[in-house]
Amino acid sequence: MSLRTRLILTYVLIIVLCLSIVGASLIVLLGEHINRLAMARLADIALPIYVQFRAAARSQVSLNQAWTNLQEMSQETDTYIFLLNAQDIIIRQAIPEDSSWIPPSKLEIKKPAVSRQTPYRGTYVAPGGERFIFVAQPLTGLFESPNPNNPETLVLAIPRREALSIWADFAKPFLWAGLAALAVSILIAVLLARSVYVPIRRVTNAAEEIAHGNYEQEVPEAGPKEVKGLATSFNQMSKQVKHSQQMLRDFVADVSHELRSPLTSIKGFAQAIVDGTAKDKEAQLKAAGVIEDESKRMMRLVEELLEFSRLESGQITMAMEPVDLKEVLQQCHEIFLMRAEEKNIQLRTEIEPLPPITGDIDRLEQVFNNLLDNALKHTPAGGKVSIIARQPHLNFVEIAVTDTGPGIPGEQMRHVFERFYKADPSAGKAGAGLGLAIARQIVRAHGGDINIKSTLGQGTEFLVRLPANPVI
Repeated sequence: MSLRTRLILTYVLIIVLCLSIVGASLIVLLGEHINRLAMARLADIALPIYVQFRAAARSQVSLNQAWTNLQEMSQETDTYIFLLNAQDIIIRQAIPEDSSWIPPSKLEIKKPAVSRQTPYRGTYVAPGGERFIFVAQPLTGLFESPNPNNPETLVLAIPRREALSIWADFAKPFLWAGLAALAVSILIAVLLARSVYVPIRRVTNAAEEIAHGNYEQEVPEAGPKEVKGLATSFNQMSKQVKHSQQMLRDFVADVSHELRSPLTSIKGFAQAIVDGTAKDKEAQLKAAGVIEDESKRMMRLVEELLEFSRLESGQITMAMEPVDLKEVLQQCHEIFLMRAEEKNIQLRTEIEPLPPITGDIDRLEQVFNNLLDNALKHTPAGGKVSIIARQPHLNFVEIAVTDTGPGIPGEQMRHVFERFYKADPSAGKAGAGLGLAIARQIVRAHGGDINIKSTLGQGTEFLVRLPANPVI
């Protein structure tokens, strides 16, 4: 069963259930009202009968004539009419022709305890279980001559089913209104289901296209809030998938490009040895040396690629332990001090008091070694490289590695952390362009981030931000 069908059936079920509850509630709430209407109807019928009996008592009409009129009224109104004596025994009765109920000889109806002269009404349950609604009109005092057969009470009754027939008069308009409401509600349900189903169908179709390799997919961000959010998330995912596929293609192309150069050198010098181009021992040793250097370069590239891949996929677990950053930075300073002196570059370190952080000391040292290596590599003789560490905020520390090199153009800065990217193509074999990409992955694995600022002709600054341990 499709989502559209399920939504429509769900809406229809809810609508029918709500209408049924409303109908049942109306029956319960209007039940007493229907009883009151039936009793009012009986009271209206009883009034002219009472007037006739009062006229008969005054000898204005005969009692037989009054009773004849009463019987005719019983047939016309389908009403049970009884005359009871003082002992509630039925002395006369008028029953509709199509009635199957046989009244008992004594009609025991509940009388009011306060006054026996006031008309009263209620519900009567016959011995056979039939339920009737009745109205009683006392006739006490109308007939002056004492006689046990004198009527004392006039009772008019209709079966309970007759009262329910009054409900049919109300039920018909309610039924039509309910059917109209159901039809309109179903139409609205179809439109609502469509507003949910159509956007989801678009997302489904687009997802199937992506599964078949067509990554140029974008769905309209329309519909209810949740569906619109789904479309927005899908479009973001589509862009990320497209970007990931492009990165994968670029990665393969970059690896192929980086490996092509050393493989070409290895093949060329190996061929020189094999075909005798390198005749003397010196030439052969030179060719072998180049082959060895290029092999080592390939090994370093492969190792860096594997390391970067494991870092990017989260397969490398950092050995998290308390780290004294000041000690790490001073160690890095000592490692690069001799190289800086050889290039006539001033290596300066300024470290403010820092709290301990949690991290992998070897990986953090790898990050700062890479940044210092790049800084010294691109700083000319007479320049300056600085390591500045501070805590500008309680929750994090910052380590800035700056140089006075030529700087990096603005359009290149956003690429410096990409794998295989070299801001200075003249670096040649100096590196594969993975150092900064690996450094960023390490910093992010520690919950921090690394950014770059550069000004042409003035130098470059790499800013590493790491979370600080709270002081207990």
